Amino acid sequence: MIAPFVVAVTGPPGSGKTTLSRALAERLGGAPVLSYDAYETITGWPPERGAAWLADGAPFDAVPVPGLAEDLARLRRGEPVPDRERGGTLRLARRGARPVIVLDTLLGRAHPGTGTQIDHLVWLDLPLDRALARKLRSFTEEARRDPSAAPGFLAALDAYLGRYDTLLHPTYALQRDRVRPSADQILGAGTLAEHLAAIESTLDSIFHATLTAAPTA
Repeated sequence: MIAPFVVAVTGPPGSGKTTLSRALAERLGGAPVLSYDAYETITGWPPERGAAWLADGAPFDAVPVPGLAEDLARLRRGEPVPDRERGGTLRLARRGARPVIVLDTLLGRAHPGTGTQIDHLVWLDLPLDRALARKLRSFTEEARRDPSAAPGFLAALDAYLGRYDTLLHPTYALQRDRVRPSADQILGAGTLAEHLAAIESTLDSIFHATLTAAPTA
């Protein structure tokens, strides 16, 4: 079996990485999507623990994502893994002759466990103010879909904004400084369709080059 190719999509929260990851997986023949959000536990930390982590230099290798690196490695070996985001099971799919895995992550290559398994890293280069606006919009959209749950979403929004200045914004700035430089492809302003086309074109070139470089029997 040809080794699976891992495409990671990253960017600040609100940049659209999850939407792009899911759309890209569909375009790549139903590729499995592993989502950082389904594994992370840092959002459950009490504020004082988050502040201590940030004061200690915010080491990304200390960000807990239990099971993510292991599940990614298993998929790369061709083994099925549980879909912790949607339920069911994730299995390899192929783009032509090449199996592909999509990793939806905040950490890119800055996290040792998963970073070393990434073949192509896409960074969504959205300014933090626009990313914040999109993130806030996600709260209001959820509240509109289920008005009865609006008080809970309002409390979540209040908690998010309460941490933004002292913890979240500094962390997102560090993410940009540490993750963006190792990106293989940086996408700025553009539509979802334009981003998909740009990634597909790049992957086609990579896969073609890999095939033409492969030794013949």
